[in-house]
Amino acid sequence: MEDQMTERSSTLLAEIEQDALDDKAPLASTLRKCIVLGGKANSVELRQWATREARGYSRGDELPDYRTVGAPLHIDAVAGYNQIKGQQISPRSLPEGVRDDVRELYDVRVGVGEIEAMIDAAEGTHVHLGLPMAMDVAAMMNQANGDPYQQITRIYWSVSTTSLRAILDQVRTTLTELVGELRAAMPDEQEEPTPEQVGQAVTVALHDSPNATVHLNTAQSQGQGTSSAQPTPSAGEDEEESFWVRNKKAAFITGTVTVAAGLATVARLFWG
Repeated sequence: MEDQMTERSSTLLAEIEQDALDDKAPLASTLRKCIVLGGKANSVELRQWATREARGYSRGDELPDYRTVGAPLHIDAVAGYNQIKGQQISPRSLPEGVRDDVRELYDVRVGVGEIEAMIDAAEGTHVHLGLPMAMDVAAMMNQANGDPYQQITRIYWSVSTTSLRAILDQVRTTLTELVGELRAAMPDEQEEPTPEQVGQAVTVALHDSPNATVHLNTAQSQGQGTSSAQPTPSAGEDEEESFWVRNKKAAFITGTVTVAAGLATVARLFWG
């Protein structure tokens, strides 16, 4: 019996179990082991989920609910000799053509390794993520304000590191549930799970669990996760220009005169 336990403790599943229970073990490494396990068990769904969590979710992938986090908008600015840091604003304060498409939510599509790096590099308790074309948007708002001594210098989403850690915790919990389901299905003398056992465990861990609701497409994940400083467009933007592209054309081809009148109120909101 002791020899059987020693052999079992050296299996790939045992390594995944050990890593999942160790909060200090890098999640990316554990997920790569899941990809191998999914290959051995011929589980496309396990390989897809582990690959996307490790590498990042691409544009066409439906994002798990736990990867959408609250992200209020903030600005940094200068007003004469005074510096303004982290003033929260409403999306309604943004220029016309942008405001309707900006949410106070952020889809975290990057891989777990990059999420861990974002937490490590956080400014205090929050990670600051710049809007695409943020400098252009700030320039439009500053032009509407018309005061060279009162300037917005930065516009960004502010995401709590607690929210980012919650994503990592969801992934680790899903891994633990997966191992638990496999252990329950496998006899003591069995070293590696069968494809049927893996399929059942994946169904429970990725779909039936209230903590890990995941929707997967049948296509294999493509491409790397995007930079943490830029949000990845959501599914469906392959067929349609993103609002940033449309807004840039509208604002800078037709000129800023079109939006200046609408931004007068915005300037008063900021500067009084």
